[in-house]
Amino acid sequence: MKTVTLDQVKSCLQQLPIHEGDGLLVHSALQFLGKPDPGPEIFFKALMNGIGQTGTLVVPTFNFDFCKGEPFNRAETPSDGMGVFAELVRRHPQACRTAHPMQSIAVIGHHHKDLCRRDTPGAFDDGSAFERMLELDFKLLLLGAPVQSASIVHYVEQRHPVPYRYWKSFPGIIVEGKSSREAEYRMFVRDEAIQPELVLAPIEEVLREEELWQEQPLNYGRIAVCSLLDFVSVTARLLRKDPWALILNPPRGEES
Repeated sequence: MKTVTLDQVKSCLQQLPIHEGDGLLVHSALQFLGKPDPGPEIFFKALMNGIGQTGTLVVPTFNFDFCKGEPFNRAETPSDGMGVFAELVRRHPQACRTAHPMQSIAVIGHHHKDLCRRDTPGAFDDGSAFERMLELDFKLLLLGAPVQSASIVHYVEQRHPVPYRYWKSFPGIIVEGKSSREAEYRMFVRDEAIQPELVLAPIEEVLREEELWQEQPLNYGRIAVCSLLDFVSVTARLLRKDPWALILNPPRGEES
């Protein structure tokens, strides 16, 4: 496997519209960018170098064990399936984490207090950390990850509301230090009777056509960036035209 160095990552980021003071929501799949030399912390260093002390770095730290009855401890419950980089950020001494037990984010930087104090029943609700990132004009950054990883799509699905999801509440236990409490949170979950296969490639295609998407290749993958607001706007447009626009297998009679 090819290696990737701090200087290579910095060089890629310098060719993208990433500036001091930016807020970044980062989805990662580092395996496509090469073997980091000396380790995955080079990606963290490169990003923090790009956004500076006034910037904010956010990663999703989702874990759905709460749905299965497991207690959630935002200080200790690991992210699940979010990648090495998400865990690196979550475990950083300067990181804080939002309270949602299934769809949390970890935050480092200027807006960490603002984002981490938000505790809404649904992670994408009005007043949520995800909505606040839109208000603050954050950018979506795909660090080797495909557009399929972009969790902000759920913000749009919730507001339109798509016919292949429905609201479901999950009661459980929240652990805070040595104490615990009962709580109930919700998600806009997939309708398993439909078995929808979500595909986000159409969003990237429109963003490219409208020159709202930029990327740089790196080894086996790419680093890509766009405005979160642009991503949401394009997604909303597609769903207004066809609520099944992002579903590969719409029910018969719903094909566009």
